[in-house]
Amino acid sequence: MSKRIKNIVGALIAGIVIYNSIYFRPLDEKLAEEEVVVFDVLNFVDKMWDADLLTTYDSATDFTILLNLLVNEPNLAFEKEAQALGIGNIGYFKVQGEGIVLSVNENNVMIKVGDRIVEIETEFIFGNAVRDASGLIKINDYDETSDFNSISESINDKIRNEVVPPFKLKVAKGDRIVFKGAIELNNAHLNLDQPEVIPVSLQIVP
Repeated sequence: MSKRIKNIVGALIAGIVIYNSIYFRPLDEKLAEEEVVVFDVLNFVDKMWDADLLTTYDSATDFTILLNLLVNEPNLAFEKEAQALGIGNIGYFKVQGEGIVLSVNENNVMIKVGDRIVEIETEFIFGNAVRDASGLIKINDYDETSDFNSISESINDKIRNEVVPPFKLKVAKGDRIVFKGAIELNNAHLNLDQPEVIPVSLQIVP
């Protein structure tokens, strides 16, 4: 067999081997495999709002009882009542209570609870207080930190857009209200002069 024929036969054999080693798949199958799964945070928060989040706030500590504990035994209050993301001085507390409206302002509603003045936030609703005080959502449950953070953003949006407006439309000075919500406190620099509550529920008592 001439050298030229050997080369041709060798090339044909190599071509057959390469062809058989190639695995062809439909394009749509390949694209589906590479598709990125997007976390639907709005759907997640909508589903957990009534079923889980509001339910857990039904068991929130009475605001007056918590404040008394914070005044007298702050370390115990943080140990028993606070939720925290990790080691540190910041704690998030679930609270509920009732009070008399002192003033309705652009960014908040000031109420008197017992002998204390409390600020119910109605505009500057940011941060992680409601999410973290609930104790329902753990950072280790999420591969992406952005997904974990987006839950707080969506919860805060829901409060601003659905919880606050109907309440703010009707509330007036002198009304008695009941509230549920979250507060954020720093155990190293504890300031209880005018606690700020991020509400999850606001109702005017008839």
